Amino acid sequence: MPEQTVRYVTELTEYIKVRSSDEDADDSSEFVKFFPSFIWAVRDFTLERKVDGKDVTEDEYLEFALKLKHGTSRRVMEHNLPRECIEKFFPSRKCFTFPFPTAQEKMSCLGSLDSADISSEFLKVTDHFCKFVFNDSSVKRLKDGHTVTGRVLGHLATTYVDTISSGSVPCLENAVIAMAVIENEAAVKVGLQVYQSGMEKLKDSFPLELKDVFSEHQDLSSTATQAFMKRSFRDTDGKYLKSLE
Repeated sequence: MPEQTVRYVTELTEYIKVRSSDEDADDSSEFVKFFPSFIWAVRDFTLERKVDGKDVTEDEYLEFALKLKHGTSRRVMEHNLPRECIEKFFPSRKCFTFPFPTAQEKMSCLGSLDSADISSEFLKVTDHFCKFVFNDSSVKRLKDGHTVTGRVLGHLATTYVDTISSGSVPCLENAVIAMAVIENEAAVKVGLQVYQSGMEKLKDSFPLELKDVFSEHQDLSSTATQAFMKRSFRDTDGKYLKSLE
């Protein structure tokens, strides 16, 4: 298995925590609640997909690669640990084996090759891979079920990088709380802008009867609330919605 994958999965619990309440607790069992599917994409695959002399599918080949060895020696334990982690953290797994994209003598000039020089088998696997990612892979979510948009993912990545750079272990719980503050404060500004813009336009219609002003106020308040709800993130106690109101 790729060394970087092995090292990352094996040391995962040292690089990120789920909760901040207990610094010494092993909360790795919660990772599976929000981890994505495990997709193992192997480029330039030249081995035969055979197990015990029989042809197997890509997924069967992956499961064979994750098979544990018997024994308690150090070498056996080093072999088994990353595989146990992958099986524990990623119950949903998929494998794609890509052949060489073109003839080996042309590999040094991939960027300038004509499409006719690309292997049809490589294009077939690539098409299958892309369809799986776009159609079958799940949307990224946090452990409480909230969808992670591109903007939210950007906040998470920034928080993790800043935390790791400071020498600390990033905590999902703290990162989500910090992200919720940023998103909800922005949501309040968005809703307020909608209301204020509408009221500014209303000035052009003055003078108006009080009932007309009140009716427009109600409509704009509803529109502002909808704009807030579209942008808000985990405002579970309604604190930021009340702030907008």
